[in-house]
Amino acid sequence: MPVMRLRPSRAPVQRGSSLRAACAAMAWLGVAVAGAQAQSTVVPPDAPGFTEYVASQLRQQLGDATVVVREPLTLGIASERTPLDKLYAACQSNRSHCADDVNAFVKTRTQAFRAATIPATRETLRLAVRTAASVQQAQREVGGDATTFRPRPFVGPLVTVPVFDTLRASRLISEKDYKTLNLSVDQVRETARKNTYDAMPQVLQTAKPAAAGEVGKLDGPVPQPSRLVFIDDWKPLADAQKGKLIVAAPSNDTVLYVGDDDAATIDALRAQVREIMGKSANPLTDVLLRWSPSGWTVMP
Repeated sequence: MPVMRLRPSRAPVQRGSSLRAACAAMAWLGVAVAGAQAQSTVVPPDAPGFTEYVASQLRQQLGDATVVVREPLTLGIASERTPLDKLYAACQSNRSHCADDVNAFVKTRTQAFRAATIPATRETLRLAVRTAASVQQAQREVGGDATTFRPRPFVGPLVTVPVFDTLRASRLISEKDYKTLNLSVDQVRETARKNTYDAMPQVLQTAKPAAAGEVGKLDGPVPQPSRLVFIDDWKPLADAQKGKLIVAAPSNDTVLYVGDDDAATIDALRAQVREIMGKSANPLTDVLLRWSPSGWTVMP
């Protein structure tokens, strides 16, 4: 269908005082907008005002009833006591970064709260791909040993681990959750694997074959790296790319792939991996994986 291009009509412009008035009005509007934008990012410097400001940001994400101010520099998020001392000190020492620091704090606390409140149900079980280091760190934080979250080796630095997952957050499964579910370790993994597979469309339904030199991308609300577990699902894409398929999982919601192993293509892939990991709140790994019918192998 041809595209019609409409030529905007031009009203006559009056010279003199009308034009000056219009320019003045535009200038005033620009100053007003800039002032409003600046005001909207000003974080109060006093402790009570700062505390209420952070609380208001969290309430926008979690609801008014969830967040209360207990005292200056102390919030209550549900039943959890949340001190703001370190965040306030950082803002006092560097006011220019204060708004960004508060935004990062609010995002982190919101994710943690949503993860902690995911119910232990069979329907929310998923099989996630994580780095062994990140799972070990989570185990240290809860005082667990190497088997607390039941990770199993996958490929290179990656492991698979069962989680409870919604479109908004995910959390690792604890020993208490196994009792709540009344399932064994193997039954949890089997259910998590099936739920993960059922929740994802087939690879070729969302991934188009990448032309030589191009980097393809899978992202969206589902945990894309979990696709790597299902090695056979990648065969149609590999076949469409003449048997060549190299992937990367730079974050928990992104998988990149290419269809050739030319040095320039690999460099472009690595560059995108670095960029995504640098911007992501949930970076995963910079390792590149080559597909074969028998599984993934780490590229040097």
